Amino acid sequence: MVKSGSESSKRKRVLVTGASMGIGFAIASYLVKREGGGEFSVVGTTRNVSKLPKGLVKDCPFEFVAMDVTDNNSVKKGLVDAIDIMGGIDVLVNNAGISHLGPFEEMPDDQGRAIFETNFFGIVNIIRAVLPEMRKTGGGLVVNVGSLAGVVGIPFQSFYASSKFALEGLTESIRMELAPQNIRVVLVEPGDIKTDIASHHLITEAKTDHYAVAYKNVVDVVRGNVKNAGPPEDVAKVVYKVIRTKSPRIRYPAGKGAVSSYIALKLVPQRLKEYILKGYYNLKKI
Repeated sequence: MVKSGSESSKRKRVLVTGASMGIGFAIASYLVKREGGGEFSVVGTTRNVSKLPKGLVKDCPFEFVAMDVTDNNSVKKGLVDAIDIMGGIDVLVNNAGISHLGPFEEMPDDQGRAIFETNFFGIVNIIRAVLPEMRKTGGGLVVNVGSLAGVVGIPFQSFYASSKFALEGLTESIRMELAPQNIRVVLVEPGDIKTDIASHHLITEAKTDHYAVAYKNVVDVVRGNVKNAGPPEDVAKVVYKVIRTKSPRIRYPAGKGAVSSYIALKLVPQRLKEYILKGYYNLKKI
């Protein structure tokens, strides 16, 4: 159902990709509940709406549309459906993504390509599709959900980190290209967030003794970090701040300890950074 013109003009119309769980669900829910629900109109995307739990759909404070960001036809159809619901799009939050754990050498090619198809080219697909809609209303905001793994490489997350590094470069580049069109582009960079991410990793188990011990050590640290991390609402609050900011800067760390970690990662020399990370992931003695 299309919102009336007067109602639509009062609200920021926000499309959040990958909104069926975790950070995406938290962002969409947080926005739609602000100020008693009158500040934002929100639509979330998921690959298959029919596969969503019935309880989630019934109690969800926002509507879903089907969209696979790796499929341009699906992106275009999902965008049409979202615009039918909200009347347009003012803000795009690119949250859809997949993570990976595994040795670089032993990871199947199809897994590496799948990570880039979703985490990088999927974002390219939907940004290109949304830009004409934003221009119709005089501008807009694109929020790319990156990661602190886009600031520093993490052992046994090589392709995930590479995809997030690529997103950093994309954001920096198109931010300058789109500024004259009044379209702002921003990176929100979460650190560890407490979600059910462990069950949604692409996993490549270590197959040889070259990596077995080191890989286990890193996996143990990663899972411990997620268990003790802050909630996904921490990221939602940062996205809300970005949307409410008239002239947002390019990067916003998000999550418990993310700001201090970001500053340290940027300031510490590479050799010292590697030394610290090896200690952090229990790799020094291997």
